[in-house]
Amino acid sequence: MSDPKAEPKAVYTTNIKLPPGVHDFETDDTATKAPDSDPIKRVIYLDDRVVPGTFYVEAVWVVGSIPRSHPEHTHDYDEIVGFVGSDMSNPGDLGGEIDFVVDGEKTTITKTCFIYVPAGVSHGGLCFRKIDKPVFQIAMSPMKAYSSVPPT
Repeated sequence: MSDPKAEPKAVYTTNIKLPPGVHDFETDDTATKAPDSDPIKRVIYLDDRVVPGTFYVEAVWVVGSIPRSHPEHTHDYDEIVGFVGSDMSNPGDLGGEIDFVVDGEKTTITKTCFIYVPAGVSHGGLCFRKIDKPVFQIAMSPMKAYSSVPPT
């Protein structure tokens, strides 16, 4: 017989709400838009504030070009940022052009990839310059709650 006081082995979440102070740059300029017109379609967001004991991970679909840039910032933890194309006949092709800055060097991404950013390395300048097909973007880090310097 199982112990009713035992901790659950798994917790399922479908949370899409950002905790206060996370990605305010993103919500500030889309707050007046209808949800259907925002080219960022949040899939899921998770950190210790959503499910205690977890680490930071989030995912979005980007379905259109976005002229603004995610501000450059640093974290106290390593981060992995990924971009995945949606063309099932050629999943390595991103279907767009995304600018990303790491340690002051701008790169234009056109292929499905993961980017490993060590703790303390400045990164950001993320701009979805040209999106021809939806792009799946994911970010994850062992930090318990998303935070950055400066806050983003």
